[in-house]
Amino acid sequence: MSRIPMWDSPCCPPQDDRVTLLTIGARKTVVGLVGLETVFQQLYALGRSPTEVSDAELIGMVRRFNYIPRQPDTEADYAVALREAYARFWARQTSSQQPST
Repeated sequence: MSRIPMWDSPCCPPQDDRVTLLTIGARKTVVGLVGLETVFQQLYALGRSPTEVSDAELIGMVRRFNYIPRQPDTEADYAVALREAYARFWARQTSSQQPST
């Protein structure tokens, strides 16, 4: 048995990462996801805008910390919700980086 704390493993987000509630798909299913802040910070640090990130990349990065069913329609619904959430994160980050005049 490993003595590495759970949050140091590649499957688990840092302890301080909160659960983010997202509404997924036409049925408006609300799901709680962890690690979104971490994923979005990584993408932002790489300079990847919401339009530059692929659906597969978003799903893959979020899947490291969360269960996302491997069904094409469900993955597409998650990708839409994740892209919208990342666009909001991107907008907050870029507006906070703007110098005040």
